[in-house]
Amino acid sequence: MATMSVSRNLNTVSVALLYAAVAASFLPGSPAAGTSSLVSRTCRRTFDERLCLSILGSDIRRSAAATTVQELAVVALGAAGNAARDAGRRATRLSAGARRGTPERDLLAQCAALYAECESATAEAAREVSAARYDDAHDASSVFHGYPEKCDWLFYTRGLAMPMEKTNREMQEKLGVAKDLVDMLYRNRV
Repeated sequence: MATMSVSRNLNTVSVALLYAAVAASFLPGSPAAGTSSLVSRTCRRTFDERLCLSILGSDIRRSAAATTVQELAVVALGAAGNAARDAGRRATRLSAGARRGTPERDLLAQCAALYAECESATAEAAREVSAARYDDAHDASSVFHGYPEKCDWLFYTRGLAMPMEKTNREMQEKLGVAKDLVDMLYRNRV
């Protein structure tokens, strides 16, 4: 519980620092002007600007150092991949803790496998973005939403409560922002 509180506080501080950098970018002669205005401009073009700022703010060092949307997309894809990895680990722990022979145990193991596939898909998309192969990155990211949805569906079809609902939602949000940034690159490719 204390670890979760510290993590939440660090995320809040990261977002606050990113917002401060964005605000500072509007000051005349500010050295932060180029980078933070890139983050701000880019996030304004996503489906959820605040969520984008929060996700990019979770890796403030790399986001602040980014000079292109391509670099910001790689940061967002990394955050999405980390979320998928963490969800997979949690599903594996919950599966191991469930009673043998229960549907929950099997379904959580299936979700863990889905999350591992999702982590691989985000890594593939990040490689494609880094190589400026935006068509391939777009193809890889077009299936992101399917991984958490499939896990939800597994539980829904069995009439069982999804024990990882919050984790799934947070992962979907990060996947969505990463996909928004990949889509920007895809639409604006030359």
